[in-house]
Amino acid sequence: MPETLFVQQFRLDKSTFVALCHELRQKTTLKGTREIPLKVKVLCALSFLATGSYQRIVGVTQNLAQRTASRCIRQVVNALNHHAIMAKWIVFPKTRQDRSFIKQEFQRRFGLPGVIGCIDCTHVALVKPNNEEHLFYNRKGYHSLNVQMICDSDLHIINVNAKFGGATHDSHIRASSIVEPYMRELH
Repeated sequence: MPETLFVQQFRLDKSTFVALCHELRQKTTLKGTREIPLKVKVLCALSFLATGSYQRIVGVTQNLAQRTASRCIRQVVNALNHHAIMAKWIVFPKTRQDRSFIKQEFQRRFGLPGVIGCIDCTHVALVKPNNEEHLFYNRKGYHSLNVQMICDSDLHIINVNAKFGGATHDSHIRASSIVEPYMRELH
């Protein structure tokens, strides 16, 4: 697959994909099998996360049944949530120099002065939960998580907060975020 098509389909380049697979193999319990190699599991999960498509469609692209695709996605997401993986790939700028560089890039590329990140929330659909269902039923009429993300000028994710159900307002998520007091301190 050509590099541009790979990036379009999976939202990362081939060398980053290889490095990610290596890290997942080394730092987590995620393993491949003879039937489904680790790389296929990761590609399946990346395709699902990048496109937001249905598991059946994502599975077909990797020659996997929907149940198998679901299992692969769950295994990979659980592995990605491992602290050693997240700490490397999702990093909020801690030093003045890092923040200054990001500010310069926002100014240079987009004409936005003093910006170190763009923040927004998005609803990630869920199957109706058995417990505390009302916390996940959102204003759009379905069950979801309301996930807050912050990205830098290169669209790298530098913070994720996926702790709240879809019924939670964006402003409450921001106020409860670990970056909120940090941002107040910077101002």
